Amino acid sequence: MRSIALLLAAVVTTAAHAAPAVDLAWMSGNWRRCQAGEIVEERWLGPRGDLMIGANLTTSKAGKASFENLRIVGNDDGWTYWASPMGRTAVPFRLVESGAQRAVFANPEHVFPARVVYWREGEELLARIEGTLRDKPASVEWRFGRGTAEDCSKAP
Repeated sequence: MRSIALLLAAVVTTAAHAAPAVDLAWMSGNWRRCQAGEIVEERWLGPRGDLMIGANLTTSKAGKASFENLRIVGNDDGWTYWASPMGRTAVPFRLVESGAQRAVFANPEHVFPARVVYWREGEELLARIEGTLRDKPASVEWRFGRGTAEDCSKAP
């Protein structure tokens, strides 16, 4: 009887420390956008446990490349999206809204972006960053299809 009580206590303790249930599996996969000579590629692995790992590689039509390391981590306090553009110190954005195939992360102390939004429309993944630039509201949006950069040579 004592071992059952200990087992039950361990299960309750583990559940108390798990991140709140949020389904982000719809973000997983290889995503790409080929537009006007620019290639934007984003890949998401997971979720496994309370973790997703992402990477973004963008190449301009002039051939200049930039990258961003991404991760989404769940813990007792909820979910946090961490963005590290060009290897700089990661900036946290807390999950403030989620639904079926939509997630909104925010960091009101970060001017641009202050919000990072992902959502699905059918077979497309959309991403949007929002905030303030030069004291005016600003945003940038991407519409990704399934695939990799190699698929861009086949795109119309």
